[in-house]
Amino acid sequence: METELINHDVVVERPFAKPENLRVAYILSTIAAVLSAVASVIGLLFPSVYRGNWGGMSLANDGITLVIVVPTLALSIMHSVRGSVRARLLWLGALFYMLYNYAFYIFGISVTKLYVSWIATFAFSAVSVALIMLNLDVEAIGRSFSPRTPSRWIATYLAFAGVMISFLWISQWLKFVFTGHVPEVNGSQDAYHVIAAVDLTFAVPMLISTAWLLFRRRPWGHVLGVAATVQFAMYFAVMTLVCIVNWKLTPGSHLISDWFINCIVTLPLLLLCLAGLLLNVKREGRN
Repeated sequence: METELINHDVVVERPFAKPENLRVAYILSTIAAVLSAVASVIGLLFPSVYRGNWGGMSLANDGITLVIVVPTLALSIMHSVRGSVRARLLWLGALFYMLYNYAFYIFGISVTKLYVSWIATFAFSAVSVALIMLNLDVEAIGRSFSPRTPSRWIATYLAFAGVMISFLWISQWLKFVFTGHVPEVNGSQDAYHVIAAVDLTFAVPMLISTAWLLFRRRPWGHVLGVAATVQFAMYFAVMTLVCIVNWKLTPGSHLISDWFINCIVTLPLLLLCLAGLLLNVKREGRN
């Protein structure tokens, strides 16, 4: 494992064992960011490209992707090259969001003129995540967190979020089993199908496993804790904007709803969790 001497007596371990392998991840992540930005601009300027799919969800998604996700990904890549531990964790979290987000696009939306670009973005993000995690010196990163990190408080909240998401989707399925009432999201059965599938197979397992590892203060818990809070903070930013866009576009609709209240409560809590983790990284490596 490579190390550096700082002030002659403090040893800072580099958070990646094979930095040469990250060059591919940097390139693929940059391509994914560019593709995502271009697709978002097209979606915002020409919403008809979605052929009526998802409505306000597509507009909100493209807006948050362009204004928050792509800049976060770009800046985290830049600072990751310089060896920042925080940036590398943010980089991983932004890529997790790209996977989560474009899973909805490629599996839940009918084929559009942007379809192949979505697949490419998803694929490049997936390979980047794999390369990062394979080359991540998790033990070194775990030791870079202060003992005062509120790991167990954050873990408890993430576990609660995982349980509540499970309850949200499974309760609707159980209602269907016993009453025959087909589950839906905003009147769309297809939306329930894809969102519930992605959440129950990707989001919930990640939240529960991360909470368990973080509660036990394991190194992987801190790594995945940052990734999870970044991913879901971005997701709830999208959902908050979805509520506002649908309110503006739908005559007679109301802004204040269960979803909106849930979003404006959850988003600040996730940002607090993220701050609680990142502000407790006590040392930064340098390449």
